[in-house]
Amino acid sequence: MAWLTNSRILFPTVILLGVLVNRGLRLKEMMTTYENMTFNDQNCVLKGSFSGAEDMALGKNSVLFFGSSGGLSNCFANGSAATENGGFWMLDMKASDPEPVQLDILDFPHESIHVHGIYVSNKTDRLYFINHIGPISTVEVLKIEYTPKVVLKHLKTVKSDLFPRYGINDLVEGIDENEIYVSRWQVFSMRENGQRNLETAWEKFEALLGLGVMLFGPTLTLVYRCDLVKNECYAASDKLFVGANGMTVSPDRQTYFVADPMEKKIGLLKRQSDGWLEFQEWIQLPFGIDNIEFEPSTGEILLGTIPDFQSARKQHKDKNYPVPGGLSVLYLEDGLWKTRDILMHDGLKLAQISAGSRFGNTVVLGSPHSKGLLVCKQQ
Repeated sequence: MAWLTNSRILFPTVILLGVLVNRGLRLKEMMTTYENMTFNDQNCVLKGSFSGAEDMALGKNSVLFFGSSGGLSNCFANGSAATENGGFWMLDMKASDPEPVQLDILDFPHESIHVHGIYVSNKTDRLYFINHIGPISTVEVLKIEYTPKVVLKHLKTVKSDLFPRYGINDLVEGIDENEIYVSRWQVFSMRENGQRNLETAWEKFEALLGLGVMLFGPTLTLVYRCDLVKNECYAASDKLFVGANGMTVSPDRQTYFVADPMEKKIGLLKRQSDGWLEFQEWIQLPFGIDNIEFEPSTGEILLGTIPDFQSARKQHKDKNYPVPGGLSVLYLEDGLWKTRDILMHDGLKLAQISAGSRFGNTVVLGSPHSKGLLVCKQQ
C-alpha cells in the first residue's frame, strides 16, 4: 500500500479512476431507456421496398423528399459496391393515402448512389445529399423543379480530402446556395469494402480506436463549411461532438443545430460573419436522436428519436430484433427547451427510426437500415 503515500503514483491513479467512473456513468446514461415510451402506432402502414430511407425533408407543395441508401449497415459493413443502389423518392403529403414515387436524377454522373443525410432548401429549390459512392464520400447538389411535375437535376459534386470515407453524415445550406455545412460523424475513414473486411494491422487498430471513441466518448468530430464557388471545405466548428450527426438550421440561416446521438444532446451554434459556427449551448434530451429538421410553420424542431439504445445494440446481432423509435418535437418555452412526443413506434414494422416528418394528420418515419417507410395517420 506504499503507493497511497507516493504522490507521483497516487495522483495519476486518482485521475484515471475518476475518468473511468465518469465514462462509466456516461455509458449508463446512454443505455438508459426513455421512461415515457408509449406506443401510438396503431394506424401506421409500411410502404415501399427500398432500404435505408435514412433522412427526409419537406419541400414545396407538400412534397416530402427522401433518399435511400440500399441499407447503411451493409454499406458500412461490406462496402457500397456490395450494397444495392439507392435513389430518391417523393411522397405527396396532401394525398389521403400517399404512395412513394421514385424520382430520376437528370445528368447524374455516378453509377453509385447511397444516400445518407439530405437537406431541401425551399429558399433556393436545391436538394443536397451525402453520397457514399465507395472510394469516397461526397456531397451532391441537385436542382428541384416542381412544375409541371417534380424533376431533379444534378448540378454539382462536392469533394474534399477532409471527408472521411463513409464518415460524413448530414448537411444544411448556409446563407445562400454557395455555402453548405457538413457534419462529420466518424473520426476515421472506413474501408472501401466495409469494416467486416479489415486486412492490415493498421486497419484493425483504427477499428479498435473507433470502438474506443464510442465507449469513452472523446469529442473528436466537428462541422465543415464548404464554399461552392471556391470549391473549398474547412473546419467551421470546434471539435465539440462525439459523433456530429443530424443537422438543421433556422430560417434566417444564423442558428445551427447539430445532433450528438449517443450523448442525447443537440449543440446550438451561431454563425459568425466569416462563416465560423460559434458554440452557444447544449440542449440535453431524454432520448437519443438522429436526424433533426426545423419546421418553419411552428418554429419547432422535428426529431427522429432513439429511445432505447439497448435494443439497437441487440439488433447488431439479430437484424430482425425490433428497435423502437419515433417522431418528437423540440421547442422553446419560457426560455427552456422542452420535448413533446408525436408518434412512438414499437419497431415491429420499421426498426430503428432515424428521421420523421409530418403534414396535417400524416406522420412519416424512416430508418437507416430497414426496408420501406412508415406512413401513419393520427386521429
